[in-house]
Amino acid sequence: MAELPHAWLLRLLKVPPAPRIPEGDVKVFRSAPAYRSYRLFLWAVKQVGLVAGLTVGAMFLSAIVPVINFPLSEKIAWGLEVLAWLGFIVQLPFGFLVARLDYAFRWYVLSDRSLRLHEGIVTFQEKTMTFANIQQVSIQQNPLQRLLGISDVKVETAGGGGSSGSKGGGSGHGERLHEAHFRGVSNPGEIRDVILARVRMHRDAGLGEHSVPERAEPASASPAALEAARELLTEIRALRQALPSPQGLTRTE
Repeated sequence: MAELPHAWLLRLLKVPPAPRIPEGDVKVFRSAPAYRSYRLFLWAVKQVGLVAGLTVGAMFLSAIVPVINFPLSEKIAWGLEVLAWLGFIVQLPFGFLVARLDYAFRWYVLSDRSLRLHEGIVTFQEKTMTFANIQQVSIQQNPLQRLLGISDVKVETAGGGGSSGSKGGGSGHGERLHEAHFRGVSNPGEIRDVILARVRMHRDAGLGEHSVPERAEPASASPAALEAARELLTEIRALRQALPSPQGLTRTE
């Protein structure tokens, strides 16, 4: 695990501790260190976009304020612009630390029956999926991830659908309820093979969803069958009357 010198930030955000690893045949996977570079790059692109937006806003104010004939309009407009720049500057170190530490707070635990995801700093997420319900496992990789040698492993279970899916490579908190993502891993093939092997093991062992056998309902006899049964019973009684008794005496009614 990477060094975590910013304990004050973790206390401020009340970041949960590392998950308890169960006993048994358990495999634990983590995001690769390159995922930190990936998150920092995305964060930097976002900051460049914010700077561009603030700059365009300042240029717009320079052009529009002289035209507006309103008392104190220039002071109000530039005051809002200054507040926007101050907000941008204040969030810079906080956003940088979150992007830097995010990769270290991701645990992907595969037990003998289920997979468990434990991730997030600002927004914490924990999700558990049983292998019996997993339907599809795929590997996703965009050009930047390919350059850094990392990928995402997407796991889908039965009953997918609903809300819109998450964007690849993001934090993963906008993903569907029936999806799970192993973000920024350097061994996606190994993770996929382990999951598929355990899915096959559960299905071969009959640990999936069992269908409850329906209780057999007694068949209703038709009138013709009932009449035939009565005639057969009458013939059996007549035959018994015709046979001699064990003592050699004839049967009398």
